[in-house]
Amino acid sequence: MVNRLAIHALWTALVQAWKLVWQDAGERQRWAAFVPHCDKLLVLARQQGLVRLEAELMPLCELLRDTPTPGAESMAAVDRLLPDVFAAVREVCSDHYHKDDAERSHGLPCVVMLVREARQWLELVPQLEQLGYSLSIFSNYRLGMQSAITQRAVAVVVELGTVDDTVVMNLVDELNRYGPKWFALDREGTFARRLHAVRHAAQGFFTWPLSATMLADAIDPLAFKVKEEPYRVLVLDDSPTVLASIRKALTPFTNIHVRTLGQPAGVLDAMEDFSPDVLLLDFHMDGCNGLEVAKIIRQNAAFESTPIVYLTADTSESVQLEAMRNGGDDFLTKPISQAQLANTVISKAERYRGLRRLMVEDSLTGLYNHVKTKALLQQSLLMADRQKASLSYAILDIDHFKVVNDTYGHSVGDKVIRALSRFLKQHVRRADVVGRYGGEEFVVVFVDSHLEDAFHKLDQMRQIFSSVQHAYDGGSFSVSFSAGVAGYPGYGSMAELIVAADEALYAAKRAGRNRVMRASTTLPVAPEAT
Repeated sequence: MVNRLAIHALWTALVQAWKLVWQDAGERQRWAAFVPHCDKLLVLARQQGLVRLEAELMPLCELLRDTPTPGAESMAAVDRLLPDVFAAVREVCSDHYHKDDAERSHGLPCVVMLVREARQWLELVPQLEQLGYSLSIFSNYRLGMQSAITQRAVAVVVELGTVDDTVVMNLVDELNRYGPKWFALDREGTFARRLHAVRHAAQGFFTWPLSATMLADAIDPLAFKVKEEPYRVLVLDDSPTVLASIRKALTPFTNIHVRTLGQPAGVLDAMEDFSPDVLLLDFHMDGCNGLEVAKIIRQNAAFESTPIVYLTADTSESVQLEAMRNGGDDFLTKPISQAQLANTVISKAERYRGLRRLMVEDSLTGLYNHVKTKALLQQSLLMADRQKASLSYAILDIDHFKVVNDTYGHSVGDKVIRALSRFLKQHVRRADVVGRYGGEEFVVVFVDSHLEDAFHKLDQMRQIFSSVQHAYDGGSFSVSFSAGVAGYPGYGSMAELIVAADEALYAAKRAGRNRVMRASTTLPVAPEAT
């Protein structure tokens, strides 16, 4: 909670000290007594997470630090800054002030901004928090960098062209040694500026205007790294010695999981059960050869794209060409070095997974596409039926999206779609399914979730998203979404569930949009007044 008494006491002491300075602006001792009160209030504001108060105090504290000879001119400069500080103190100490930034942002990944004018970026603080980050803004670059290091910030945004460029880049170089990634922010974005930033290891480059969604999109890969499952490698060879040597060669690689098979008769079951990213296949085996096994595998549509790498001691060019013509992707000649084996396996597995992602993901948002979403919905329904559990299915649609495209352009419309996609991913559980149905329509499958729980979760998400600002060249705007949600077992099949949620969505649109409606009721939830 905000310690109002402490803030009020420090402010009162600061005012009393300032009255003494006013009596004699040239008296150094009076200035020396005033400065610590400002510093103490700044420290307390930062500890309490009071962003506006901190932003108003920082120019004052910097002015006092940079004033070698206090006098009437310095006193006038302080007088211009104190009213804004007082307004922030009054807001914090008000009985109507309930915003607890310190408590609310606790545990969120930290982002630090180093900018010339902290106040003009304050609106990003609550917007970025809604997108899963806490934001600290500094106009003192040295203090900001130290804060980024001590808070272990996932990213630091540095505005260029504000002070001595050499000083800024020295700070950036120091930041690079400690680990936080940095992004450049610049009004111009010229090639020379970008080149300069790249040479100092900038992770990215922003130009004005910078929105919370643009910032979050860039930082997400740093803050929420997806841990890839180990590559699955199935090895089929009738030689126990070869199997043991391959397992030994690949065991040191923690990102590779190996399963071995000594008889070709079990290969289809192993492929079905293990779903390998790569199959290492012996070319010569008792009873059949690798070409025949490969043809059997390729006849199964589920495995037609699985990489097959042949293993053989035969160096004949004609044999290798025949192998490649019959479903093979590569050819390794025994004995195989550990480096060659690992490089081949990893490169094939990476490409295979990339192709699989293209087949099931929407290219714009990275969410599951229409076909994959329906398949996952069907799987979730079967699981819910076996476990006698509930499931909820929602269809969302961005309100007046055509107006967004017509007014701001399709590129901005694409950014809005990406913003909603990342918002949905961040606000649902890992077990839930989020997909893009097409255009501005999205679906969410709430696994093991009752209809009422999904309904209230969706409505909460609707309220939050409608306050997110989306940038365009002339400023920013907000959009809302409407949603319909239906529940299983109330609707027993996938077709019934989809139709019911779709009808609820259209009912929400007919009722005025910016609302969520259940398939089981005709009562809408009225949007909050804005």
